[in-house]
Amino acid sequence: MQTSHQHSVHLPEGVAGEQGAPSTLVDLCRTRAAAEPDRKGFVFLGDGVEESDSLTLAELDRYARAIAVTLRRRVPVARSCVLLSYPPGLDFHAAFLGCIYAGLVPVPVAPLDGTRGNAKWTRVESIAASSEPRLFLSTGRMLAAAEPVLADTDGLAGLVRVATDEVCLDLAEQWTPPVAAAEMVAYLQYSSGSTGVPKGVAITHRNVLHNLSLIYDNTRRPADDAGLPRPASVSWLPPHHNMGLICNVLDPLFSGRDVTLLPTMTFVQRPFTWLRAVSRLGRADSCAPNFAYDLCVRRVTGAQRRELDLSGWEMALVGGEPVRSDTLDRFSEAFAQTGFRREALCPAYGLAEATVMVTAGPVGQGPEVLRLDSAALAAGKVRTAASAQDSRTLVGCGRPHPLSTAVAVDRDTGKPCAEDEVGEIFVSGPSVAAGYLNAPQESAETFQGSLPDQPGERFLRTGDLGFLYNGQLFITGRAKDVIIIAGANHYPQDIEATVEASHPAVRQFGACAVSVDDGAHERLIVLAETTSPAGGENDEPLNAQEIKREIRRAVHAGHRIQVHDVVLLKPGTLPLTTTGKLQRRDSRERYLGGSFEAALVE
Repeated sequence: MQTSHQHSVHLPEGVAGEQGAPSTLVDLCRTRAAAEPDRKGFVFLGDGVEESDSLTLAELDRYARAIAVTLRRRVPVARSCVLLSYPPGLDFHAAFLGCIYAGLVPVPVAPLDGTRGNAKWTRVESIAASSEPRLFLSTGRMLAAAEPVLADTDGLAGLVRVATDEVCLDLAEQWTPPVAAAEMVAYLQYSSGSTGVPKGVAITHRNVLHNLSLIYDNTRRPADDAGLPRPASVSWLPPHHNMGLICNVLDPLFSGRDVTLLPTMTFVQRPFTWLRAVSRLGRADSCAPNFAYDLCVRRVTGAQRRELDLSGWEMALVGGEPVRSDTLDRFSEAFAQTGFRREALCPAYGLAEATVMVTAGPVGQGPEVLRLDSAALAAGKVRTAASAQDSRTLVGCGRPHPLSTAVAVDRDTGKPCAEDEVGEIFVSGPSVAAGYLNAPQESAETFQGSLPDQPGERFLRTGDLGFLYNGQLFITGRAKDVIIIAGANHYPQDIEATVEASHPAVRQFGACAVSVDDGAHERLIVLAETTSPAGGENDEPLNAQEIKREIRRAVHAGHRIQVHDVVLLKPGTLPLTTTGKLQRRDSRERYLGGSFEAALVE
């Protein structure tokens, strides 16, 4: 099916605003502010409990206009890139829109501090080298804390710093609309970097408006047909991440909903705060990666659960990383007593190169789960399992939007796969970006995929493997991460799950499986973080040989492959992206370079 990239986007029915189709984010924000100026659309809970800040739509618009005037005076050249690095709060919202109101290109990055030796700084340096920004925006307090390191960092020292929380709001009256069009780049969204150096995806106004419309359509529910507005949402996702940017800033404007925000670290340290915020709203939506639901199961106590009423949680979207069926089972069971319904779970699939969402829904029907034969799946075939033994469970990530196409493609022939075959997922549609900033070769490789039966249609090669079954998309893993041993494909996340369950000393989400070539064969390497050396039963020291033996036994029993080497690591050793994704490529390189230090001595 040939998709139409010229479909116009309109505000959803029932959302206040001009009836014409907005062509830019400036149009969207101005329209919504004019229609509901006094609506308190954004609320921030600074401590995770009490409201510490809020913005009405009119206040957000005025704040953004004042920032835009300030920025134009600093950088009169339109389309210049601007780094945004903000602590949790609502200042990011105004700065992001302020850049767009000024005709500049915002580039969200993680909040920084005055310490130099961490992964955040390295990533920001990489992003600065790629995007060549002119300005660095943050709050006055954060700029003061980071100034010593900013001044001593190549690529950042020469940037003009602007504390947007100190601008004069009266400047808003001097604002004039920028030159903006649907095909112009609205912002840069840098990829997570989980499989390499982060790349800047150039998201146009058309891309993001179409994706906002796609998100709304993919998450339709019976309440829409009854004429009810979308419920308020709760989010702790960092706004420099694509999922957080959409959930925290742009979707509330498009869908006409309000949003309650919490600091990311508040959730990580006290997961109960997220669920309590959902409970207090009554009817609510919220989105989070798979690990967040597992964290709630482990860290929210029975007494805390008795305080919650999650019966009004209408959509619990799960995305941003592989969705595990056992996670959904554990969360549903643990919070059934709060009124949480398994049907509220809504697995989704997306990536920065497609703005954010590709598939999701339908809402209210619960996740679709397949139990497949492991041996067949290793051979690239989709076969239902006769029994639980030697099987793998996969979760459906929803259906493609009618204006988009998702197809599994044979990586060898370049042709669409049969229905029972695993292939690389190709995606096309108006949400797919044109390419990466200043990376023509990578852009051509990723964004210029084609199919013989659809001449002229441009496809995004996602790098993810999967298949479509009963109209739903199922993801089996990253193509670059697949471990091929004796001609069979093994997905690292499956091996890692086996390792985590092999021995109590292995930390949950603390395993990494990679392969290395010894010159004759591919060998499986397992890196596993363990609890403290005195963390065994009765405080007895952990036995490294025993842990390694159990890991080898479990992997061989579950996957029919031998583990060549096991390295036991201290907690927090494995490299992660800023959004918590495991960096398997970096882990493999560190293993080969001998830079991992064993946690336990045999």
